Amino acid sequence: MKTETYAEIHGIGKTGQTLKKFGEQQNELNAQLTAQVETLTNQLEKAMQRIAQLEAEQEKNIARFGRCAAELDEMQKELDRLRLTTKLNTNAIDRIAKGG
Repeated sequence: MKTETYAEIHGIGKTGQTLKKFGEQQNELNAQLTAQVETLTNQLEKAMQRIAQLEAEQEKNIARFGRCAAELDEMQKELDRLRLTTKLNTNAIDRIAKGG
């Protein structure tokens, strides 16, 4: 942002002085507002960078959780298979023990 500097105006009576004071106050306000806008712009840029970093981390975590879920599914299938095998073996042993 660019601040505007008002030229001193001479007028009849106090009009010129009033306009000069107004211009000086406006210039001061414009400078303050420009500084605030620059500060907010810098903060916004930093926040956007942090958001981008967090989004990248989130994508990695989603991929990691997907792999973990797939591994858990495989482990559950293997566990179910082992339970079934154990149950079948137990039934077979019981039949053999009973004679038949």
